[in-house]
Amino acid sequence: DKLYVFTLFEQLEYRVATDDETTNQLGWDAQGWIGGDFNRVWWKNEGEAVFDGPNEGETETDLLYSRLITPFWNFQVGVQYANEWHRDDYEDRWSGVVALQGLAPYKFELDNSLYISEHGDVTFALEAEYGLRITQRLVLQPRAEMGFAFQDIPERSLGAGMTDVKLDLRLRYEIKRELAPYVGIRSQFLVGETDSIAEASGEDTEQLFLLAGISFAF
Repeated sequence: DKLYVFTLFEQLEYRVATDDETTNQLGWDAQGWIGGDFNRVWWKNEGEAVFDGPNEGETETDLLYSRLITPFWNFQVGVQYANEWHRDDYEDRWSGVVALQGLAPYKFELDNSLYISEHGDVTFALEAEYGLRITQRLVLQPRAEMGFAFQDIPERSLGAGMTDVKLDLRLRYEIKRELAPYVGIRSQFLVGETDSIAEASGEDTEQLFLLAGISFAF
């Protein structure tokens, strides 16, 4: 097997809040791999940080062994390191990961990940996106992310069931396939018991952001 290396920053963007109670943030979502056609070491990193106002943010980094099991699907297993920080607080955790990533019929890109934390908490994350080519260079990309918890996780303010949803719509202009500025919009909100926990704590449960950023690969 030849050895290949690939890196994709799908999101590197500034998110402008549409209400005065929510702070603007820098967000990113990147992944890449090194390996051959069937076996690869895969990494994924995503997060957000606030620089204007409170010093806070969070990141999640997955390091995975990935095996091509069908022409369009990769089975992945590994670990995740996640951290979250606020002005006077820092928390982190390790989790085991089992994931299935690939291309569904009609070219929907899916990334399904099951996490078992060092404390035994089980969560699941589903990401789905689709690229609708309007012209040779203009692409409209809807994207959805959903989180689930298999039990109440009080230290993370999560209730059992579906916990949160992010709905994105980005319009990018491909200067070339590997380089594309974009604009977009994101709606994110908590649901179920997690929404009730946040409301009881006086936290915002819905946010709307305008997006501007760039995606690139090498």
